[in-house]
Amino acid sequence: MRLRAVIGVRVRTTAVAVVVLALAIAVACVVVVVLLEESLDRSVTESARSAGRQVAIQLVREGARDLSASDVASTGDTEAVTQVLDKNNVPIAGDPAITGHPPLTANRPAPGRETVETLPLGLNGDGADYRVVSQGVSGPGGPFIVISARSLEPVTEASTRLTLLLALISLPLLAIAGFAVYRSVGAALRPVERMRRTVAEVSTRDLTTRVPLPPGRDEVHRLAVTLNEMLTRLHSAQAAQRRFVADASHELRSPLSTISTALDVSGRHPETTGELVPVITRETARLRELVDDLLMLARTDDTTDQPASTEVDLDDIVRAEGRRISAEGPLRIEVRAGPAKVRGSEAQLRRAVRNLVDNARGHARERVRVASWVHDATAVVEVSDDGPGVAPEDRERVFERFVRLDASRQRGHGGTGLGLPIVAGIVARHGGRASYADVTDPSYPGAHFRIELPCFEED
Repeated sequence: MRLRAVIGVRVRTTAVAVVVLALAIAVACVVVVVLLEESLDRSVTESARSAGRQVAIQLVREGARDLSASDVASTGDTEAVTQVLDKNNVPIAGDPAITGHPPLTANRPAPGRETVETLPLGLNGDGADYRVVSQGVSGPGGPFIVISARSLEPVTEASTRLTLLLALISLPLLAIAGFAVYRSVGAALRPVERMRRTVAEVSTRDLTTRVPLPPGRDEVHRLAVTLNEMLTRLHSAQAAQRRFVADASHELRSPLSTISTALDVSGRHPETTGELVPVITRETARLRELVDDLLMLARTDDTTDQPASTEVDLDDIVRAEGRRISAEGPLRIEVRAGPAKVRGSEAQLRRAVRNLVDNARGHARERVRVASWVHDATAVVEVSDDGPGVAPEDRERVFERFVRLDASRQRGHGGTGLGLPIVAGIVARHGGRASYADVTDPSYPGAHFRIELPCFEED
């Protein structure tokens, strides 16, 4: 494992490619050499058979009476020799190179028969193998045995030379292939190295840098896309964290300051403690509400925190919220809950609808309407009231953080200023949008806030 870590992917890949290529070349060379040896072996056998057959034809016609050494002579050396035996297995003719030599083989085939064997005849004293073809011949004065032998040393020399030649050719081929693979792998890994350097330069202070996308749609391209998606998620999480810290430091300063002042006054003037307890209680509740809203807002900012994907009935949420505010106050509540199903987190969608309903309740004079329906594959929830409404120039701004349009109301009674931004964030994370609807309805002259979400589709 340590060796693999040291030599790297590039060298390992090159080594594997060279080894595989070497094995392939070795197998190919073995096949070529074996085929060559078989071909040369058959050629030697046919040469011995042909030479013996010529002598056998003469024996069949004329017998051994006029047979001379020149009739059976082959090459004049021991590479190719021919010998004729009479019926007593005594040599009666043969190549000059084997004159006086005993029979070359002990095989005695019957007339018309043939035997083929490989024997070390030792004609040169080196023990070289010969291909020996023995033929039985019936002729005048016969029968006879014609023995034709051919040395196999040329076959061995040819295969040895071919093996050396293939080895010499293979070495530069392996070197060229190794160099080509090494360069090719380096070129393939170059975009990966660029991505590594880019990611190494990314700091926690700046996550806007993105990895350059290499051309093509291969694995390296997909790796770059994945790294960019990871950097985007990290940037989103970092931005959500920074916004949370900024929002918290901005908005929590006031209740904390009030509580600190009240405690300081209570410590200096114990007789005022009873008067200050309601103030501290109210500011503590406001502090708790701010923390809850900031945490929810941070979750809606963080795109890495995906909501649960379950089937949600918006009409059930609408009816439940209508019953809740009906039981909490003297307002007249109108509920029009048409069937509307979406996919997402029921808890978060309930929080979004509740924020709209609470916003309407805080501004309504007498009437609030909560409705749901489906239009063109879009689920819609609308909350209307008969309050003062929102000026056209402020209808986009109300979804920004800590925006309070009613300048006359006290901070303690005006909410956290995060209700509508939370609605917008939750709806956006569910693939929809929250907006102020331009609705003309004499019964509800106030604000009309609308949520639009993609309808639930069966898989």
